[in-house]
Amino acid sequence: MTENHILVIHHGALGDVVSTFPALLRLKKLYGSIAIICQSSIGQLAQELDIVDKWFPLEAAAFASLYSGHIDPIAKNILLSYRKIILFSRSRPLEKTLFSISENEVYRIQPRPDLGQRIHVTQHILSNLVRCRLLEESDKDTRIKLSISIYTDRRNPQYDPSKIIIHPGSGSRKKCWPISNFVKVASSIDANGKQPEFILGPAEYDLYEILMQSKRLNANVHKIEKLTELAGLLKTGGGFIGNDSGVSHLAAFIGLPTVVVFGPSDPKTWKPMGRAVKVVRLDLECSPCFETGKVGCEEIECVNRITPEDVLAAFYGLVC
Repeated sequence: MTENHILVIHHGALGDVVSTFPALLRLKKLYGSIAIICQSSIGQLAQELDIVDKWFPLEAAAFASLYSGHIDPIAKNILLSYRKIILFSRSRPLEKTLFSISENEVYRIQPRPDLGQRIHVTQHILSNLVRCRLLEESDKDTRIKLSISIYTDRRNPQYDPSKIIIHPGSGSRKKCWPISNFVKVASSIDANGKQPEFILGPAEYDLYEILMQSKRLNANVHKIEKLTELAGLLKTGGGFIGNDSGVSHLAAFIGLPTVVVFGPSDPKTWKPMGRAVKVVRLDLECSPCFETGKVGCEEIECVNRITPEDVLAAFYGLVC
C-alpha cells in the first residue's frame, strides 16, 4: 500500500497535534508516507521527529483560501496530489469544500472527544481512524500495541539523567500552578543532586525576571522561541515537570519521565501519553470544569491546593 499517500489537516495547537502523533505514526507505517497542513512551528517539529515526511504552513494565504469562495490553485493542486485527506476539524463547511475540489477520499474527524465522553483524546482519534477503515481494529489499543511500538525513548543517547526540565506555563492561566511552588520544587531537586532547568516560551517570558531574582533558585532558565529548539532541549533531559500543557505532551512523547500538575481539565482525556507519566491532581467534586461549560471558581483550588511535596513525591516515584 506504499503507493497511497495521506494528507492530514489539523488546525490545533501543540498539545492537540502531539496527541495525534501515535495515530500518525501508525498511518505512516501502513501507507508509506504522510504529510500535514498545520501551524508552521508544529510542522517543523513533526518532520524533525520523523512523524511526517512533509508539512505545509496552515497560515499561508493559499490555505486560507479554503474558507473563501475562490480556492487558490496552489492549495487545490496540493490537495489533489494526495489520495486520502484526513481533516481534524469540527467544520462541516470545510469538509464540504474539500469534497468539492478533491477527487480523492476525505475523512473528517473531530479533533477532540465530545464533552462528557471521558475518553482519552488519543484513543478517540485511533477509534475514529478505525471507524473510517484507515486503521485496523487492533490499532485502537493505546495501552498494549502502541505502548511498545510508539512510546519509545526518543532522547539523545547521551542525555543527562540529572537534568530535570521544568516548564511553568500553559495555554491557560487557570491551569498554571503558582510559580513559587515550581521554585520550591526546583530548590528541593537541586539539594538532592539533580540539575533543574527552566524553560519559558514567549507566553511565559514575564516569569524570567521572577526566576532570575529568586534567591533560593539555582537553575538555568532558557527562553525558547522555536518548537524544534524545545524538542532538542527536551531530548537532553532526565525528567520533566510541568502543567497540563502542550509542552508536557511533547516531553512525555519524547520519552522523559513526566510529572504533570492537573487542575480544572480532565486527565482522563488530556493526560500526556508516554513511557512514564504521573499526574498530580486533587480529587475535588467541582473538577474537572475546564471546557465543560461550568463556571470555574476564582480561587482555582484544584491547582493551588496541590503542594510542592505532592509533586516531589510523584517525581521521585518516577525518577530515582
